Amino acid sequence: MTMPGTSWRHLWTDAAAAAWLRGAVLLIGLLAPAAARGQALDGYPLVTDRSRMLARDVAVGTSFLPSHERYVVVHLVENRLFVMEGERAIWSAPVGTGTGFNLNGAGQKWHFSTPRGIMRVRYKEKNPVWIAPDWHFVERGVPVPPRQHPSRSIPGALGTTAIYLGDGIAIHGTHRPELVLDPDPERRRISHGCIRLTNEAARELYYLIDVGTPVLIY
Repeated sequence: MTMPGTSWRHLWTDAAAAAWLRGAVLLIGLLAPAAARGQALDGYPLVTDRSRMLARDVAVGTSFLPSHERYVVVHLVENRLFVMEGERAIWSAPVGTGTGFNLNGAGQKWHFSTPRGIMRVRYKEKNPVWIAPDWHFVERGVPVPPRQHPSRSIPGALGTTAIYLGDGIAIHGTHRPELVLDPDPERRRISHGCIRLTNEAARELYYLIDVGTPVLIY
């Protein structure tokens, strides 16, 4: 799912990319599943698959961003999100990202990929209402309504939690958790550009990061 937005500017450098690749080799594969907790968060039962949790803090030997503050890394090859503190990954979850598909219609063109670069959390929202962009209607073969038409407001489309990054991109929940939990990262290319988590993981992430937290997508 993408959010209505503006153009994307890449802020990635060759040096940062090299640092990421060194760290990613060490990071991927060190995640260990654990038993289900059987707990609830904000009244929502947690899924039994705990692949999003790290059995221990993982030190990757490099900080992907020149900062000691907490930040988020989204690895598009593995389709996985990490919460980092310096060189340590303290939390992780599988994600769904952009399909890479193209769509033409209503005199417009769209490319549904997840952008790469550095963004920051703009704001966070519980129980968000998605304001559907034009492509939502073009994709379904129905007339595109006026901008303020009630049919554009769709509760539940972003799950129970949304973390907005700007440029039309959000990290949000989903009503189809089985797609996000598919063990094959390639089959988790399911969105129109946004980064999908299970509702439970999205709500956990909501409490782990603050407005202003850097998000590196690579």
